[in-house]
Amino acid sequence: MQFSYGQILARCGHLLDLSAGVQLHEAVRLLDDSAWLQGARRENIGEEERAWSELNGYGPYQPPVLPFPINPQTAALILVPTADALADLTRLLLLRYSPSHIVQLVELTTDRVTPKRLADLVAVQAAAPLVLAITPLALSDDRGSFERLAWVIARLYAPGGCPWDRRQSHRSLRNAVLEEAYEVIETLDNNDQQGLCEELGDLLIAIISHSEMARQAGSFQLGDVLEQVSDKLMRRHPHVFGDLAVSDSNEVLANWEAIKAQELAAKGRSRESAIDGIPVALPAVATAQQLAKKAGRAGFEWADLAQVWGKLDEELAELRSAVASGDEAAIHDELGDVLATTVKLAYWLKVDAETALREANAKFCRRFRYVEQAAAAQGTTLTAMSLEAMLTLWNEAKVKREV
Repeated sequence: MQFSYGQILARCGHLLDLSAGVQLHEAVRLLDDSAWLQGARRENIGEEERAWSELNGYGPYQPPVLPFPINPQTAALILVPTADALADLTRLLLLRYSPSHIVQLVELTTDRVTPKRLADLVAVQAAAPLVLAITPLALSDDRGSFERLAWVIARLYAPGGCPWDRRQSHRSLRNAVLEEAYEVIETLDNNDQQGLCEELGDLLIAIISHSEMARQAGSFQLGDVLEQVSDKLMRRHPHVFGDLAVSDSNEVLANWEAIKAQELAAKGRSRESAIDGIPVALPAVATAQQLAKKAGRAGFEWADLAQVWGKLDEELAELRSAVASGDEAAIHDELGDVLATTVKLAYWLKVDAETALREANAKFCRRFRYVEQAAAAQGTTLTAMSLEAMLTLWNEAKVKREV
């Protein structure tokens, strides 16, 4: 039995408030993921072309629903030809609508109308064909949308919004960006996926807040941020979004740097040195890593790992000599050289020095607390213990792998 959109609207339109418009869809088309993927799924791809989830051992690639095929803020009538399609459609709608959202289920052969919670539709036994009449979501209830977060933050900075937020500035929120970024890094170090979800949201608050202040100041708005970064990613990945062929990740990086140089030139700018472009606010270890990487790409590099070890031995000898001389300025200088060369060694060993040091710091904290707690269990304190006794407890902590 075939039904036109006009027939569906005539028979089911009275179930919805149509004053703000209505969407008419067919479930089959909504469930056709070829419109969402936009070429992301390809058959018979080689090992080097597999998705992130496959390369990292998380199983087969599952594409995101991009874009979400209906607008939740507008009423919708959806023709559902089969019960199987109803179950699949329900799972799709639950990505944005609340499980408790009430929809009207219309059996077209009988015109029977049954109100149902969206979550209950998966198990519904009804005579097909069906129509789902879905009332719109208020923007404040569209919980999975980017637009909702932008609306929330815009409301905070609007007349009558939050008194604290309305008193902020780009400068006063500067440290918030750093703090939220470091909290994201902490969840990554701890492999805390739930924490990562929360902290990424907090970082997003900072980004949208700065964008809203800029919008009110008349300089740019959130749409400009999204537009330029999407354009940039597509421009810098011509091997994905264009016709350029690359052989490996090294060629990708080389193309990336060449495209960045072209972008700077188009803005009338250039980098005078191969080591330009490192943010001054980066931590010292991260800066040293970037210096090593950029200098290496420019050809200023040791020939092999043995030369790096030799340089580290040389710097350690110079530090020992400075310490023996008691020259505080020389000690300061030579210790810096040792640290910089150690970061260079990490680069050669393909180890992220910043991450390695953070993890070493975390390990030290765990073991030190173990020693404190063990001392307290013995009825004593660290200040009352000998170094030998503390080292014994420290070695116990080392044996316990989780510490």
